[in-house]
Amino acid sequence: MFFVCMISSFAGANVAFAQLPVKVPTAATGNIGNLFSQFTNSVKPESFTSQWAGSKGNFLSGLNKVKDAAGIGKNVATLAGFIKPDMFKSGFNVQNLIQTANTVKTMGAAANLLKTFEGGLKPTAFLSNWTQKRTGWLSALNLIK
Repeated sequence: MFFVCMISSFAGANVAFAQLPVKVPTAATGNIGNLFSQFTNSVKPESFTSQWAGSKGNFLSGLNKVKDAAGIGKNVATLAGFIKPDMFKSGFNVQNLIQTANTVKTMGAAANLLKTFEGGLKPTAFLSNWTQKRTGWLSALNLIK
């Protein structure tokens, strides 16, 4: 972060311009963790395996601590393992999702991974209010580069 000051002479008057420090947003990480939490909380409890109940709290609190794309990928792979196999659409390859999740390097790729994950689940895997949230959720993921 830096300050830039310029002094300019305009019509005989000295005018000073200052550029205030610009905070580089960390929104990509913060927002994607929040979006991942929204997604996870929109999956019906009965769409998860029985092991999910004991892991849900730690999983969700861990999303707030993710700092990079690899962390998002790791958590996608973990969450996919907690979803019952019959909640995925026919033909969706969960193992490919997990393999891809373990190689994610950019936040844009992590956002695309979440979209792929969401698209691979049957509509019946979600709570009824997901249909209203989904469009905004996808739009927010599209902003992550």
